[in-house]
Amino acid sequence: MIMIEAFVRPEKADLVLASLQEQGYPAATRVSVLGRGKQKGLKVKSVLYSELPKELIILVVDNQDEEKVVATIMKSAKSGNDGTYGDGKIFVTPVSTAYTISNGKAEL
Repeated sequence: MIMIEAFVRPEKADLVLASLQEQGYPAATRVSVLGRGKQKGLKVKSVLYSELPKELIILVVDNQDEEKVVATIMKSAKSGNDGTYGDGKIFVTPVSTAYTISNGKAEL
């Protein structure tokens, strides 16, 4: 299993989740977050916004689904045809074990 964490623009989060559901991945967690990337925030005239709003979408899928899920997120989160700075970032990490709280069972 792998965990996919996608930081996307807030206005793209609904589209990303809908696209994932259409592709057969309805289980996801969505969290509103603040942060900044390499650009160190955003400066508009004399005002510096050091933290920008993003939506964090987290899902755990089988290893063989990585390319399909990442491609779905990229396509639906990208601004325009070419994308733009600040469209977000996707992280993929291995998951060794997951536990179901209600029954205490481990899933591999």
